[in-house]
Amino acid sequence: MNKIFAFILILILPAYAYAGFPEGEKGYDLNKIEKSFKLPCSEIGNDQCLARVVAMGGCIYSFEINKGKENEDALKKSDEVLIALLDGNSLDINNMFENDGSIKNDIRSEVISRINSCREATKKAIPNLVKLPEGMEMTEERLESLTNTYPQYYLYMFEQMRNGK
Repeated sequence: MNKIFAFILILILPAYAYAGFPEGEKGYDLNKIEKSFKLPCSEIGNDQCLARVVAMGGCIYSFEINKGKENEDALKKSDEVLIALLDGNSLDINNMFENDGSIKNDIRSEVISRINSCREATKKAIPNLVKLPEGMEMTEERLESLTNTYPQYYLYMFEQMRNGK
């Protein structure tokens, strides 16, 4: 009887799991991320690793917006984590681009797919990321469309930086 009671107790008590990146008082622990978060790049290839790291940056951007950060501050934090991940995995962001400055198609597809794994956070962040023109309402249809477009927008920012715009 005690075993059944213990089992039921385990099932109904809240459990806390700490997934994701280590955060301290000052936010993400960038040194710990750089030293600890290792991807199997030798097994899956650098392009797949780059795609995963860039997608994490895209999700963190949404997470930071949802924490109430302004766009510029959220993007800065996302970039800091991205750089820590790149450095920790010995990846060069320049390797994700074609000669014309566009992102390689296989990386683009992987990033889009992975950013969509944080779709709910993105959807929640969209109203704070997108300033609609005066008189235009954020309808559910528009919110869905913008949420679907977000991964492309995130990648577009990289292409614009790469091309010096």
